[in-house]
Amino acid sequence: MKKDVCLRLTTRKNKPLSEEQARGIRPDIEELLTREKIKIEANTASDGSSTLSRLDGFEKRLEEREALLKQKENNIKITIEAQIGEEPSARRPRSAELEKQYKSRISTLEKAMVEKDREVGKLSSAVFQAKKDKNDLKKSLSSAKKTIKLLDDIIFAKDQTIIAYNR
Repeated sequence: MKKDVCLRLTTRKNKPLSEEQARGIRPDIEELLTREKIKIEANTASDGSSTLSRLDGFEKRLEEREALLKQKENNIKITIEAQIGEEPSARRPRSAELEKQYKSRISTLEKAMVEKDREVGKLSSAVFQAKKDKNDLKKSLSSAKKTIKLLDDIIFAKDQTIIAYNR
């Protein structure tokens, strides 16, 4: 059949195709014939029943199962909503207790922070005073060193004078 089609395309009266053009069309024709053959085979089963009637039966069963699943889903949803409706009343006392604990702990933490801020203030002023005292001590030490050097110079001069008189 395929060869007949190619022969007809190359020998027709109106606009005949060259052999090369016919060869290019041949795979397309083969694919088209294969599709048509598959369609014919798909429409009839080995027992002679139509594919369409089998598909209709399948769709009906599918719809029944979907309806059943939808019903089960609704039942589960209703059960969950009922459980959720019961839970808030059971959670209220626990929630109130937790909120009370939270506020108590926040209050304790705030008091501790105020106390720590006071201690930090005291430590800061102590550090500032220690730095000031350190600078004062450095100045005093520097002054004492100058005084010692001056006294050493006076003692040396006195010693030199004594040595000069004893000679």
